Amino acid sequence: MTLEALFLLSALMWPCAENMNVKIACTLDWMVVQVAPHTYTGHRHIFPDELYLGSGCPVTRIQPYVYDFTYPVSDCGIRMQVVSEDSLLFQSELHYNPRDLHHQGRNIPLECSTSRKSVWLTPVSTDEIKLNPNPFMADFEATSEELGLLSSN
Repeated sequence: MTLEALFLLSALMWPCAENMNVKIACTLDWMVVQVAPHTYTGHRHIFPDELYLGSGCPVTRIQPYVYDFTYPVSDCGIRMQVVSEDSLLFQSELHYNPRDLHHQGRNIPLECSTSRKSVWLTPVSTDEIKLNPNPFMADFEATSEELGLLSSN
């Protein structure tokens, strides 16, 4: 099981989370947290203004079956910890402040790990790039007229 999956499981099964369905994903730049607006038992509806991420960041997108929090990792008090040369751990909290005074507010710790290695950041030598020849254009040669060049006769 990967480290990211273990952190996701711990967030989903956190005992004080009132059985909330929480999913977490992150990259080097973004953290995305998704929360279902109902508890697993279905007895409690969660309103978007009852939730906020980290240092007070509200829901960024409300969908019928999920609330999204999408923030840069430099916002909302999201903390970063270097786990290894290749791995980073982002930490935050999901704050639940119910409207109903019979329910107690909760702080749900969130953690997500990501790799520092990216195919976009890895330098590639030009020797490694090899384009396959296009079979449809193998013997195509454009004439001067086709290129829009005037011939000087």
